[in-house]
Amino acid sequence: MKRKNENRIVIETSQLARAPMEVSGEVDGDAVFNLGNDPVARPAGPIKYALRAELVGGGEVVVTGSAEAPFELLCGRCARFFSTNAKIGAFLRAYAWEDHPEAIDATADVREDLLLELPGYPLCAPDCKGLCPECGNNLNEGPCGCHAPEQPVAETPWAALDGWTEDGGNGVRK
Repeated sequence: MKRKNENRIVIETSQLARAPMEVSGEVDGDAVFNLGNDPVARPAGPIKYALRAELVGGGEVVVTGSAEAPFELLCGRCARFFSTNAKIGAFLRAYAWEDHPEAIDATADVREDLLLELPGYPLCAPDCKGLCPECGNNLNEGPCGCHAPEQPVAETPWAALDGWTEDGGNGVRK
């Protein structure tokens, strides 16, 4: 059964006693994720899904399948948005038949699994150089000129301890 452009992922369970059922389609990512003004993640298109529901012994409906959704995430280093896909390759849920004799709404479960696939600290690239701590320029676009790359940034208050030894080798402490 093909479903398209609805805001819910619903599996009609009334016919499951005869044979397993396959449901596929897409739903509006903005409506399902409802992230509002989240500063880090925003849906960038529809959620595409392909699910299979099967009635198994013990009165359980087992739903398996896959889903994916495009996102734009804010890089944790350079503060630019980049595109990525969240994918569930092995969706698996069991629902009690008695609780869902007519239909199962799997929207919330698919939503949560997709959100869990997003990285906790998103990076546009593993080697992202981030922003200059002094001027804020994106170092992926080239050096900013604040300081030469081989020179250290201004010393910290802890720099005096760098040469400290327990035996007083440099005269800092005896």
